[in-house]
Amino acid sequence: MPMRFRLAALAAAALILAGCGAYTAYWFHVAGQLRKGVEDFAAARRADGWRLDFAPPVPFGFPGAIGLDLGAFVLATPSGLEWQSDGVRLLVPGFDPLGPTLELGTRHAIALGDGWRGVVTAAGASVRLRVDGDGDLHAFSFEAGRPLLEQPGQGPLSAERLAVAYQWLNPPDPGHEKPSADFTLDARGVEMSLPAGLNLNRRLDGVRVEGRVMGTIPETAPLSALAAWSNAGGTVELDKVAVEWAPLSLEGDGTLAFDPALQPLVATTARIRGWNEMIGRLKEAGLMEPGMASAAEMLLAILARPDPQGRPTLTLSITLQDGVLSAGQVKLLRLPPLPITPPGPGAPPS
Repeated sequence: MPMRFRLAALAAAALILAGCGAYTAYWFHVAGQLRKGVEDFAAARRADGWRLDFAPPVPFGFPGAIGLDLGAFVLATPSGLEWQSDGVRLLVPGFDPLGPTLELGTRHAIALGDGWRGVVTAAGASVRLRVDGDGDLHAFSFEAGRPLLEQPGQGPLSAERLAVAYQWLNPPDPGHEKPSADFTLDARGVEMSLPAGLNLNRRLDGVRVEGRVMGTIPETAPLSALAAWSNAGGTVELDKVAVEWAPLSLEGDGTLAFDPALQPLVATTARIRGWNEMIGRLKEAGLMEPGMASAAEMLLAILARPDPQGRPTLTLSITLQDGVLSAGQVKLLRLPPLPITPPGPGAPPS
């Protein structure tokens, strides 16, 4: 091999080794900074009265990603919000430090501080964060495979897949005329627990919601924040709602709000297919009186129009008020109230 080629090969090898050494030094430097950031964050939260417990962070992921294994994790806020996981790992892509990912464990115990408790298990779950240059959280997305929620006194609720994306919009507006955040929720293969003898499908093939939060929700305890935001005129604009619950198919948009008892108020315009069979099932289950069911079937048949595929489709206002679900002027059924006690003056934080 001519001398000049040998020298070129040696120079290339030296450059490669230097690059590898520089990246290795960079990796360990960033891993150290990440560990320090986690420990500083935990110390600051503990000074604010939080409980934050995890194992000493162990670096992993070289060379592609920079990761810290935090082991079993416990987070509890002064307001009573609590989350316990059997394992949490923090990963930062090597060249995208503003897009970290939290890999969550398979079992999570959750308490909302208002007496509600539940356990969620999942085949795999992760949260992708997006922070700005100052370290403030700008957006997050959550995905879980085969999540299962179990809570005392209630049947299980599961899904094949659940995904949520949430983005804060700046600048925040103290009023309720502008959106403070937008979000999407997508669930596939949802399995519900229904009372025995209720002839309704327990499976929702798909649920998708896209919307905007109007007004800024205060950073306080969940129920107190919800009450304050609602009392200030806060609403959720539902830009898209799509539900596949055989035999029913629904697409619509509308508004969600809460009354003083924090019970939902919903006003939507919906395009519905498969209503006849659903009314029949509601009648069989005793949720609709035969006379009301017949009147509803007759009225809805008159109002139906074919969609672009020729399927009979209803375009109706669907409302929920005072616990009564109505389609147009027809009251369909009364829903049980949500088990929520709104915080009152002088009440302890919820």
